[in-house]
Amino acid sequence: MNNRQDKTFDERKECIIVRQSQIKLALDYLTTCNICPTIQDLIRTTTMLEQYIIDGYSVELMNKLAKLDDYIQKEYKGGNRDEE
Repeated sequence: MNNRQDKTFDERKECIIVRQSQIKLALDYLTTCNICPTIQDLIRTTTMLEQYIIDGYSVELMNKLAKLDDYIQKEYKGGNRDEE
């Protein structure tokens, strides 16, 4: 998704739409969980969701998402997701 020169206008537009919808989803989800993320954490979460939308399910991505979940829980809730 980062090779902007190789994409048509329509493909870039689709990428923008995916990013916009995923950043909204990420912010809504984190807010619902009473988490006020840093911009960096919001973008990190958005990028992971975007990767899932573009590439679909993979074990590697699920492992990355688990690490992100653990980081968010530890950073914002003081624990990890398995402890709750």
